[in-house]
Amino acid sequence: MLRIILGILAGVAVAMVLVICLELAGHAVFPPPAGLDPLDKADQARLIAMMPLGAALTVVNAWLLGSWGGAAVAGLISRRMWPGWVIAALIACGGLYTVLTIPHPLWMQVAAVAAPLIGGWLAMFFGRRITAR
Repeated sequence: MLRIILGILAGVAVAMVLVICLELAGHAVFPPPAGLDPLDKADQARLIAMMPLGAALTVVNAWLLGSWGGAAVAGLISRRMWPGWVIAALIACGGLYTVLTIPHPLWMQVAAVAAPLIGGWLAMFFGRRITAR
């Protein structure tokens, strides 16, 4: 039981670090326009509306890879596959919260749930292959 709890905690930490680092890298490549307040909801909505496709794909990629990495760590530490789905579900909930509180294009709303679940599935798929050896 302790391995499961530690696996989930480590998986959450890894997923959060990956998502934050990848989104920060996206901001470095696609810097937001000057003069926008990142804490103002109206400015956030304006920023999403004018965001280049590459910047949006960076965010979706962060959700996918964060979920994949966090789920893989959770699975490796816990020696079970299901804790990885906890990580994928948490990242999906975070993405869903983001797209529900800040207007996003429809495709990003779908990707907010789909990308983390695909990341979780990838971690489970490769995790089974590694543990089967």
